This record gives sequence, structure tokens and C-alpha cells, in this order.
Amino acid sequence: MKASMKDVRPLLVEHNVFLMAPSMSSIADSGMGYQDNVPVSIQENIRLEPYTTFWAGTGKSLVSMGSFSYTGSLLSDLISVGRYSSIATGLTVMGNRHPHEWASSNPIFYANSLMSKTYAADRASVTLNRFGYVPASVVIGNDVWIGANVTLAHGITLGDGCVVASNSVVTKDVEPYSIVAGVPAVKRRNRFSEQIISDLLSLRWWDYAPEFISKMDVTKPEVFCEKLSDAISSGELEPYSPKPLVLQDFLNALPQASAEQGAS
Repeated sequence: MKASMKDVRPLLVEHNVFLMAPSMSSIADSGMGYQDNVPVSIQENIRLEPYTTFWAGTGKSLVSMGSFSYTGSLLSDLISVGRYSSIATGLTVMGNRHPHEWASSNPIFYANSLMSKTYAADRASVTLNRFGYVPASVVIGNDVWIGANVTLAHGITLGDGCVVASNSVVTKDVEPYSIVAGVPAVKRRNRFSEQIISDLLSLRWWDYAPEFISKMDVTKPEVFCEKLSDAISSGELEPYSPKPLVLQDFLNALPQASAEQGAS
């Protein structure tokens, strides 16, 4: 659905979602760098947690994102992002698949587009073949770091803790805590030993708030895992469970006429 920035900005401010601008100095200024009438695209199944950041105009596309993640890219509504993830500028998702296995891959033979309809009205109807491709969603996990100008294929998952180098084209799932690079992207190495990776995935540190995690020594992953495991076992930590914004929250924030139009 789409709504105007004027209508959704108060909700985002209240929920501590940061739409950053160069002169912004507090959450009260969130979104002030946008024109009131700028359309904001809101993902249908959105779950947007507080303390997320959309840099440099990227707040025009709001998608599911976990706390403490940020994006410098305008995100496709196919994308969802976990917590503590970092997305640089220029992230894109590949365009729709074409039926390259057919005699022709051109959409004139399967897409009921405006161009096709116009041609049919001017000349003659074109028999459309069934091509049922639907783009699959893209899942970006927790603590993922994506460099600048990365392209992602439909339907892939970037595992927790992975790193994607700048200018990579990712065509398949990326393993947790691996580093990938290239066109197409291939695994270069793991960030840590298999044991540390196993421990990090088991401990799911991103389920906890920064004030707890920052007390552990994040500079030494092995020590970090030991201390976190002890803290979890002793019951010292409570999961961080903020209420996310969902589509209904945005609908409730809109004037009735806009809400009815946005829901249609």
C-alpha cells in the first residue's frame, strides 16, 4: 500500500523509526527531510521494529526490518531484514525472470501489459501464453553486512552473520557467517571457526538488547560466546521483544478516505 509521508511520519517518530536527513538531531526530526506529499510504499506483511534507520531518502519504501538495522538503499518490497544488519547504498533485487526456455523470452507473448493491450487495440489480439512466475521473497538475516552496489536474486536467504562484498551478484543462498564476493558471488571464507559459528547461531545473541550484549567482550568472539552462554543460563538476560509496526498500525494512522484507498 501507499501513504503520504505526512500521514505516516508521526507514527514513525512515535515508534523510533529513523528517517535520516543531514540536519537531523533528534527522533522528533525523523522524516522532516521529505516533502509531506511524498508517497511512501509500505510492505503488505510489514513488521517494522523500533530503532531502525532508513538513510538518505530510503524511507520511501518501508519493509520488515529488525531493531538496530539500517539501510542506505531503497529496498524492494520482496526484502525482509533481521536485527543488527547493515545495508550500504545501491542494493537491488534482480528484475523479473523471463522464459528463456521458450522460443522467445519477450513479454509480448505472456504479459498482459499496457503495451500489449494497446497493440491489440491498434492491430489484432495476441494470444497470451501462461507464464506463472512469481518473484520469491528475499530474506536478509541478523547481523548481516552488505557492501555497496550488491544485486540479489529472487528467493535467496542471506544467513545470519554473513558478509557480502561490494559489487557482488548473489544468485544463491549465503551460509551464516560466511564472506562472499564476486560475479556471481562465491564463498571466500568463514568469519570464524566452525565451533564459534555453531555457538553464535545457537546463542542467537540478536534476541537480546544492546545494553546486555555490550557488556560482553564483542572483540573476542570465543570469550563473547562463553560469557553470553553463562548469562543466558543464569537467567540474567531477558529477550528483547519490542512491538513491531504492522500494516494495521499504518492503516489506523491514515485519514479514513486514505485508509480505504490504501487497503483497496
